[in-house]
Amino acid sequence: MSAAAVGTVALVGRPNAGKSSLFNRLTGADAKVGNFPGVTVDVLEAEVTDARGRTWAVVDLPGLYTLGVSASGDTDEGVARQWLDRAVQDRRPVALLQVLDGTQLGLGLRLTQELLREPFPLAVVVTQEDLLRRDGATVDTARLEEALGVPVRAVSARDPGSRAAVLGLLEGSLVPSAERVERPERDWDPERLARQCYRREGAGAASLARRTERLDRVLLHPVAGPVLFTGLMVSLFAAVFLVADPASAALEAGVGRLSRLVSRAVTDPTLASFLVDGVLGGAGTVLAFLPQIVILTVALELMDASGYLSRGVFLVDRLLRAAGLGGRSFVPLLTAHACAVPAIQATRILRDGRERLRTLLVLPLMTCSARIPTYALLLAAFFSHRGVWFRGAAFVGLYLAGACAGLLASLVLRRTVARGRSLPLVVEMPAYRSPEPRVVWRVTTRAAVGFLRDVGTSILAVSVVLWALLTIPAPWGAPPRAEAAPIERSVAASVGRALEPVTRYAGFDWRINVGLLGAFGAREVMVGTLGVIYGIEGAEEDPAPLATRLRDARTPDGRPLHGPATALSLMAFFVLACQCMSTVAALRRETRGWRWPLFVVGYTYALASGAAVLVFQVASRVLR
Repeated sequence: MSAAAVGTVALVGRPNAGKSSLFNRLTGADAKVGNFPGVTVDVLEAEVTDARGRTWAVVDLPGLYTLGVSASGDTDEGVARQWLDRAVQDRRPVALLQVLDGTQLGLGLRLTQELLREPFPLAVVVTQEDLLRRDGATVDTARLEEALGVPVRAVSARDPGSRAAVLGLLEGSLVPSAERVERPERDWDPERLARQCYRREGAGAASLARRTERLDRVLLHPVAGPVLFTGLMVSLFAAVFLVADPASAALEAGVGRLSRLVSRAVTDPTLASFLVDGVLGGAGTVLAFLPQIVILTVALELMDASGYLSRGVFLVDRLLRAAGLGGRSFVPLLTAHACAVPAIQATRILRDGRERLRTLLVLPLMTCSARIPTYALLLAAFFSHRGVWFRGAAFVGLYLAGACAGLLASLVLRRTVARGRSLPLVVEMPAYRSPEPRVVWRVTTRAAVGFLRDVGTSILAVSVVLWALLTIPAPWGAPPRAEAAPIERSVAASVGRALEPVTRYAGFDWRINVGLLGAFGAREVMVGTLGVIYGIEGAEEDPAPLATRLRDARTPDGRPLHGPATALSLMAFFVLACQCMSTVAALRRETRGWRWPLFVVGYTYALASGAAVLVFQVASRVLR
């Protein structure tokens, strides 16, 4: 809270009640909004100014089912409880604003009973007014206010007018205070009060609950549900290729034209190589995969915001439980398909310590978005003749391979280093609703900007360093052949070649070895590394898309340098290896030590190496 703020208003409520949506509406922030518990696992804070020019600090706390939890930072509910306890201890001027889902009023009022016993000023905001109105119902806020003895407002976080309604509470009856608030005891039952406060308008209005139930009969069917979900994902990835391929080709062509312009404009050969091969060949090559990232983000966000992705909790609970996890583990496992770092934080929703540990140890096996450029490159280089449906199905197969590897690893961990049984699944399902375009736009923009930031910073830096290592001759030893190209005499090539006696069984030559070393910093660097290597090797030729160069590369005797067997082997390695320093750092932070992060690196690299060798040895014989 800034020195000028008059007080702090903390948004509290059950998971998925709409706190983050209201927080974004009030403050103009872009906190992640999801349709399942566990999206907010930390305390978010921003400031808002009312009509009188006063500044308020607004805090979005993680979801709480009950206040009767341990004040620990190990779970999302513990983080919220810990924040409230510290506010009491520090005697900060704080007011609580409970965000209560109007479609599940009875459940939310159970938490209200507990909040009324807390020593803070309290007001209640009933959200989802738009859904209630669509269902032909309203909440009698006057009756609810009389029963609770605190101010109550009904809003829709999607409505811009909700900001004024909440600010009106801040300017009027909800005043943050450091003094303890004493309230008289009121005798009321949450479910009975909820029934009394619901008012239905129009007898012909269809029930939202009935519509959701009808959809769930099909989408959560034990047989049809998984089939529909898998079919949807295959269609989604096929669409990614169908729509993104032309855009990626246009970006690649643009990078190629820019490379030719730079080559003609810069007369110094070293500087030209640095700009064309180091900068454009590295970071520019990765940039071509921006369309896939954007389109996939939009598709997954639409599925998430509609409430469909959260149904996966029930679809996979039995499978996860057999592997020693549980339905609630689905949330961080799903989040890991975007990035493992926030997924590691999302494990705080797991109350079972052993289940949380098992989830942490298998999260790096999930297929994150950073692996997409490498998969897309290999599929485009060696399987483009198969068509978009084949590549879409291959992408789903890669995702499923990571998920299955995680389940098998969890099964082993449950019987070895992380023994224990999972708690029963207890989770509520949100109603289906249409995604909000503004939120989808924000999430997509954030993903695109994050990708561009990575391209312009870490990937560019690694590409430049790699260019230097591929240009500087190694001071030790001699190249394997007197007629070897200058790049094969470089420091990077020497290091990569030193690993070939081990990696050749997986079909990896020194070029791929150098890429894998760089990929440990960030998985996207693999594509940039190959872009730099093949840019330098083909410096005297016209620039061509990296996939074409990779496919057309030949050994001195004219044989293909790489083939489908190598591509499959490399994808198998990428599915299983924990190739990201940020993931390792996040694991160390959450487990408070190096024991488990080093364990994850060790077992994932062992699995990845073994799988790569097996896949290459089999594929090289089958695909002859």
